[in-house]
Amino acid sequence: MRFVFTLAWLVAATALARTQPPPKEVDATPQPRFGIPVKAKAYPQDTAKKALASAVEAVDRADMGYLVAHLLDPGFVELRLTDRAKPFEAAVELELTRLRDLQLANPEQVAREDRIPTDRALFRAMIVERSRERAFRQLVRDVEAKLLDDPQALRDMKKILRDGTFTDEPGGGVKAAHPAVKDRAIYFKKIGDRWFLENRQEDTAAKPPEGKKQ
Repeated sequence: MRFVFTLAWLVAATALARTQPPPKEVDATPQPRFGIPVKAKAYPQDTAKKALASAVEAVDRADMGYLVAHLLDPGFVELRLTDRAKPFEAAVELELTRLRDLQLANPEQVAREDRIPTDRALFRAMIVERSRERAFRQLVRDVEAKLLDDPQALRDMKKILRDGTFTDEPGGGVKAAHPAVKDRAIYFKKIGDRWFLENRQEDTAAKPPEGKKQ
């Protein structure tokens, strides 16, 4: 009986497999982030060194939006956006509410697909999306201001890129450093086929207070 049951299951599974449509191919093309498309030729990221070169190029071109959207660690960017988006939500909600009321009073002036949604869930999703857009622009300004306040950071990046060392790290990351650049290294992580700059510098243990031993 067990053999018959196993055989019956195998036949059924085979028949099911024959009737199933072939699996769809997964689109591995990097998607735009914050409305900014990936420019793989202008800013390659297939190695850690190329990712650093692309970051330097983006800064030199004042392309800070691309730097934040596609060259910095996406996890870091998402974390910062979560912190920054919340304070925008009240103002965004007020603006969208006024615009929605205006559109409802004058429906002939706006196409239906372009109107602010009246559905509560869709309206809430639009508030979050618009708040994240503002938070992204704020984050881009913050990164730009940081680089202006600390021009040595870009010079160090260029020095490391030019003749620094790139070494593999435990866990699959890469560390780039230069003996003349003290207390500042650059770390990279790989996501899919692309390398990103992490938001940390030299990975050193904190020194114990004087007079105390570890």
